Amino acid sequence: MLETYYEDKKTLANYRRGLLGPYFDGFADYFTKRGYAQDSAQGMIKSCSKFNTFLIDQGISNIRFVNWPLVEPFLDVYLSNFRGTSGNKHKAGIDAKCALNHLFAHLSEIGVLQPEIHQQVFTRYSWLMEPYMKHLCEERELTRVWTQTIQNKLTLFLESLGDQASPEMMKVLRAEVIEEFIKKNLENSRDNLRLMASALRGFLRFCFRNGFTDVDLSGVIPSIPQYRLSSLPRGMNDPVLKRILHSVPRKTPSGLRDYAILLLMMAYGIRGKRASELLLEDIHWDRSTIRIRSMKGGKEVVLPLLEPVGEAILQYLRHRPKNRFREVFLWSRAPFRSLTGLAISQIAQKYMVKANAKMSRSGSSTFRHSWAIRALAHDTPMKAIADVLGHRYLDTTYIYAKADLKTLRQVAMPWVGVIS
Repeated sequence: MLETYYEDKKTLANYRRGLLGPYFDGFADYFTKRGYAQDSAQGMIKSCSKFNTFLIDQGISNIRFVNWPLVEPFLDVYLSNFRGTSGNKHKAGIDAKCALNHLFAHLSEIGVLQPEIHQQVFTRYSWLMEPYMKHLCEERELTRVWTQTIQNKLTLFLESLGDQASPEMMKVLRAEVIEEFIKKNLENSRDNLRLMASALRGFLRFCFRNGFTDVDLSGVIPSIPQYRLSSLPRGMNDPVLKRILHSVPRKTPSGLRDYAILLLMMAYGIRGKRASELLLEDIHWDRSTIRIRSMKGGKEVVLPLLEPVGEAILQYLRHRPKNRFREVFLWSRAPFRSLTGLAISQIAQKYMVKANAKMSRSGSSTFRHSWAIRALAHDTPMKAIADVLGHRYLDTTYIYAKADLKTLRQVAMPWVGVIS
């Protein structure tokens, strides 16, 4: 019932009017049964109420005519009245689409609408993006995560084109437009620029082969060189790491989760992706061991469960949502899915910023580098470091030797012309 989320009688009457009004009480129960937080449910119900108002204004009185093609004109009206920055406006559009995904799913569940691909996001360039995503999934067999990463990069490019992202304008797309976009992204990190260049190159090649562009513009994208062991790993010292841990509030379930995640990465130097895939059965409490699964062709390792890490995880497990997922770390709000590696990296960034731990690259990998550099500084053998990090080949671990300045000074050659 709507009364679960609202008390004001005018608000209740407004939500229950019009074509979709009779279904909003069931829609509210849809969120209640799934355990959504009150503010999240209210936000999505509010967005769907605006869609209901749009249907009233359009004179649509038959539920059979409610379908996804109406979403795009609704968003044009909805966002045209939005007041805020372009970034906030873009987020509002994504949030509205997410809410409508749930609404269409609910209406399909109760048999009001015929099931359809209601979760598909429709944009003014879906005619181009959808066949390319299908190509990546079915022909190139890329993973869902990698496909989503490429889609996010291409979305930035297509958004920059504006009205040029139409069938007619894409046909005559010029190299100068692409070059200008690349120049604007030069300020990004080299890794992000390399990923953007790779995504654009494959996309433009696909467009030419399928007749979306008259010219193969993939050659316009420059190659971004990458040299093995060319960068110096950056880590944080103990005082900074302690400051980050102290910045985590440990009085809430999400705070206890974040503290356990950060301590886990600091203690074992594992990647955020590995932390996200840690299962309940990977922790052997009776033997006081923890299993870290392999990644990137590396080795699976079983390590002693350090007491502070075990205690932090136990504190979190007492507040962890009960569901079917076996991953240790879950979202703190419904739906309680397992965290992704990206989400954990964002958690790391959040507390690094909060603790004023300034690094050129902030994220979960910084904790991994910090562990390796600290281990090296304490004269830990390179083989032992490689084993804990799960490196299959010792050469992979040697990059951290570049950060061991104490040892490097001992083997440094005197500068030419210096008289000792």
